[in-house]
Amino acid sequence: MPTDPVPILPPDTDASAEWDVLNELIGEIYESVLHPERWNETLTRITGALCPLRWESAFILWESNNPPRARFVAASGLAAGLQEIYTGVYAGMNTWSRRFSRYANGSVVDSYDIVTRDEFYETEFFRNFLKPYGIDRLVGVLLDRRGGERLGLMLPGPGDRDTEKLKRGLRVLAPHIQRALRISDRLASLELAAGAARAAADAAPFAIFSLDDQLGILAANGRSARYEEAGFIRFAGNRLTFTHPASQKKLLDLVRGPATTSLAFQAVNDAGGECPVLAARLPRQTAQRMGGIELGASLIVTMGSAVGETPVVQIDHVAQWFGLTPAEARLAVALARGQTLQDYAALRAVSLNAARFLLKGIFRKTGTTSQAQLLATLARLPAGSGS
Repeated sequence: MPTDPVPILPPDTDASAEWDVLNELIGEIYESVLHPERWNETLTRITGALCPLRWESAFILWESNNPPRARFVAASGLAAGLQEIYTGVYAGMNTWSRRFSRYANGSVVDSYDIVTRDEFYETEFFRNFLKPYGIDRLVGVLLDRRGGERLGLMLPGPGDRDTEKLKRGLRVLAPHIQRALRISDRLASLELAAGAARAAADAAPFAIFSLDDQLGILAANGRSARYEEAGFIRFAGNRLTFTHPASQKKLLDLVRGPATTSLAFQAVNDAGGECPVLAARLPRQTAQRMGGIELGASLIVTMGSAVGETPVVQIDHVAQWFGLTPAEARLAVALARGQTLQDYAALRAVSLNAARFLLKGIFRKTGTTSQAQLLATLARLPAGSGS
């Protein structure tokens, strides 16, 4: 027996339009993750889309009550100087701040629910700060907490307005703003760490390469090009290749090896020049990304040594031969190459007394009693182990 068709109800045009606005704002919020300078503009769009008339200000800030302090993350619609006055005079000490802090993350709070209008009108915060701007109400969202600080989105305005649309919209937007700010904070931390690593690598007196398991170059510091110019390596298809076949084989054997290990060798160019190389195999690194797994670096390769220093390979051989510490071996080889104790101390930024202390240890371990005896002993080492 046929049944009557279910009637199709006309869509709620107002609700549909409101959802379209919120979806657009959500997109703006996540765009601000990659472009933090756009947070101010995003706040302007939120106030324009959700706030009642004359509610034109919004700001995101970290704030604590003990000690009282505030740090603005973004702001829109605030008169000049207001941020500075609030931070210097009222941060963490006004009625809104103290009572707002009691709520849990994600809460949308109306100041009319936490303090009566009559009570608020008696506060110095209202009389001396907000009253000239016609502001006596705040709608805010608790976004995050860290230590004694809390992160909030605040929208102040005059109280004689209907704020239901604003509060309804903030309940939808709040979790997205929370996530976006956390992602933005994480990205900023990663960028700082990556920037520090790049700066340290570029300041190093030798070339540094990060390679994948196909010897593809993932990263290289600013000194890498000089070793290509000197004919020790070449970059073909963004892969690192030693011009010396024996050196290239060492690198390939290392990357194909079954375990994490390292090796040191001398690379050779067509002119017969030598360059010390240190290569280390890294534990396998993976990271989840959209569409699958991203593989990390498999090898770290360094080429060359600091100006005035002997290649690391030779220092390492001397250390192993006599049982010297790395610092002792570095000094011994420096003396063998004609440097003085004063030269070494200046180059390594240590005191002359520290260099003399190292020399005493070298004398004891090598069975020598003077620099002349030490140099003669080093000169008699097997080929490839001394100066």
